[in-house]
Amino acid sequence: MKVFWASIEYKYKVNPVKGGFVYVFVKANSETDAYERITKEFQDLKLSISVLEFLIQYDKSTKWHNSTETKHYLDLYNSENMNCGCVFDTFYAYEHE
Repeated sequence: MKVFWASIEYKYKVNPVKGGFVYVFVKANSETDAYERITKEFQDLKLSISVLEFLIQYDKSTKWHNSTETKHYLDLYNSENMNCGCVFDTFYAYEHE
C-alpha cells in the first residue's frame, strides 16, 4: 500500500453554505481506493466534498517552505503509514461562502 494525500474543499451537510479545506493522508492501493476511503471518512464526519483539488501519492522527500513545515507533513505521512484510517491536517473553515 502507498500513502496518498489530497487537498479537499468541504461543506457541512447540516449547513450547506459554510465549509472549508483540509489536507488528508490515506493509505491505499490506488488513487481510486484512496478516494473511496476519503469519501467514506467524510461521510462519517457528516461532511461533503465540494472540490477535490488533487489526490496523488505523497513523496516523502518533498521539501516545503521551511524545515518545520517539511517535518509537519512528514509526521502526517508517517502517522498514516502506521494507521488504517485517514489522517487529517488542520481543518480550516470558511466564515462565508
